[in-house]
Amino acid sequence: MNSKDFDLNSLLILNAVIECRSVTAAAKKMAMSPSSVTYAINKIRKTTANPIFTRSKNGITPTTLALDLNQRYVKAIALINDGLDYSANAEDPDVYRNITISTYTFFELWFSYFIHQQEKVLEGLCLNYVLHPRSNDKRIAKLRNHEVDIDIGGLLPNDASIISHKLFSSGFKAMVSAHHPTITDTLTLDDWNNCKHVEWLQMPDESLIQDGDANQVEELEGRNYSIKSFNTLNSMMICSLTDCIMMVPAYVESFLTAVLPVKMFDIPFETTKSSTVYVHFHRSAKRKEYIGQCLDALVTMAPKQDESVLEN
Repeated sequence: MNSKDFDLNSLLILNAVIECRSVTAAAKKMAMSPSSVTYAINKIRKTTANPIFTRSKNGITPTTLALDLNQRYVKAIALINDGLDYSANAEDPDVYRNITISTYTFFELWFSYFIHQQEKVLEGLCLNYVLHPRSNDKRIAKLRNHEVDIDIGGLLPNDASIISHKLFSSGFKAMVSAHHPTITDTLTLDDWNNCKHVEWLQMPDESLIQDGDANQVEELEGRNYSIKSFNTLNSMMICSLTDCIMMVPAYVESFLTAVLPVKMFDIPFETTKSSTVYVHFHRSAKRKEYIGQCLDALVTMAPKQDESVLEN
């Protein structure tokens, strides 16, 4: 099957037949003759070597391939229309002042909380958070295509179109519920080994992991996990509501202890494990003024005790 053999008009007619559930109704909707509709469907059938529709007592039923083609067509048209709408509304202040940010769920909460605690910081802007992709390739693609204004997460591979700045870097702390029944003033190695753990899962291509030989430490590898989740905020909330232990970056300690019923302890063994967060944006990004305001706010949000300033 060669994609060059397809034309949008045939897919438009396929969409009409699927929605109308009959060739006659589709032809009436498209102001075409039934034979023209049938001709377009036959073109798709010959190109795909698939019947496209099967007959039943209730009329015609689209095949799985037909439904898949229609879904792809609908998505493609939606993307085109979104692009046209964006161009038409580029000067609309309500559209222009939306900043789309892709980051971890806990960072969404942290940054939003910080903004609302400050007077006139990012005043007039709307932060639009979107799902953070689990692969670097998808993160880069969204920045390149201007689907995302700011990406906050692990360091992305070098890309000529993307600027990267280091935001925060620190070691890890052990977080437990403030109401933990056995861990009160200290966290011992026995506590670590006997309690269940919550883990924030990360994809293999994330560089937000560790330095040195941290993965070889037996106490890290041998943890008794109760919950594992890709959702960072979900992991932290579970930890705050249960008797589990969770490793969290030290740079987020002051925020978490302020908004969640949790307490922090040093890891009860030596480890070089560290976490580093970077902010990325497109070199030719639109709305540079507003993106710059967000970057300034991120720097201000950095914990004072950490070396958490923007670096080129």
